[in-house]
Amino acid sequence: MTRAIPLFHFRLTSGHSISHATLLKLWSAACASEDVNVSRTEFKASSAQAGHIYSLHGPSRIADTHVVEERLRQSLLSALPKATFVLLRY
Repeated sequence: MTRAIPLFHFRLTSGHSISHATLLKLWSAACASEDVNVSRTEFKASSAQAGHIYSLHGPSRIADTHVVEERLRQSLLSALPKATFVLLRY
């Protein structure tokens, strides 16, 4: 694996989560690469805003970041239909 760089991150609202394996599979498919990594950290601004922040790392040379982002959004919407998330680029 070459060095993966941070590309996107998103936060899920309290009560929602996605497993490491599932997110890794979705992210790998969105990037069309196995050279990816994901991580999750807890977010607690207040009890009303608790949740998780997921970081997505991938290859430094992605052909079309906009296409990857759209594939990722659609995959997350399908996997987490009741969750609210905000996907941001690093």
